[in-house]
Amino acid sequence: MTTARQVADVLESIAPIESGIPGDELGFLWGDPNAPVRGVACMWNAHTTSLREAIRRDLNFLLVHEEPFYHVQQSHWYKGPEREEKIIANQKRRALVEQHKLVIYRSHSNWDALAVDGVPDQAVRALGINSLKVVGQQKYFKVHQLPRPMTVAELAERARVGLEMPWSPRIFGDATKSIRRFTFLVGGFGGNQIHTPQAAHELGAEAIIVGEMLEWITINSLECDMPVIETLHSLSEIPALKRQAALLAERLPGVRVEYLPSGALAMGTR
Repeated sequence: MTTARQVADVLESIAPIESGIPGDELGFLWGDPNAPVRGVACMWNAHTTSLREAIRRDLNFLLVHEEPFYHVQQSHWYKGPEREEKIIANQKRRALVEQHKLVIYRSHSNWDALAVDGVPDQAVRALGINSLKVVGQQKYFKVHQLPRPMTVAELAERARVGLEMPWSPRIFGDATKSIRRFTFLVGGFGGNQIHTPQAAHELGAEAIIVGEMLEWITINSLECDMPVIETLHSLSEIPALKRQAALLAERLPGVRVEYLPSGALAMGTR
């Protein structure tokens, strides 16, 4: 039977750990790397809902994108849990992981950095726009030129359909603006990387699509004269996780590999 380490070896042959950001928490985080694999779940986040679904499907190797446990936060603004084991979400998750002897492996910045099959390129591919031309790029994002002018509202509709959003994306700025060039700042780049809008603007972007959205970054973008289309952190990264599952299934024909929904939407919304 295939072991978790053998599955990880295949994954790392596609996206080596060293291609990720130094200090990022990558690789095996929980469980026995030599455990036999009954099934692999490619998932965005290992929260209680997704853990229970993996257990129901008998997928004991969890290949996650985000960190599976919360860390302690030291703050002057409030008094919270002082140890990780006191965090309620961690308690619930660890109980499930321990009881069912799950193995957790994290592939994050190395899958973000992967060309074509990684997070940034797969997010743009999901928009379904043919004949895009890359006119500028940094490691984790590119500026794309549209084959024809398109309004910001039209681009937002592409995001809604392609990312399977249950609502229309929020647009900040002029939705009627006609653009030729845009950047997709996936995941948390619209929520924690303050000057990414300016970096994209200086490479020629006229509008941005973001995953996570922090108002300060939105204001920064608008002051660069770029409207903002807001999606959701998980939705912007899920296309690459579906691709990840497909790639592993191709390379591990004897192993059951499934994409498993996770994130806030998978926990229920109204």
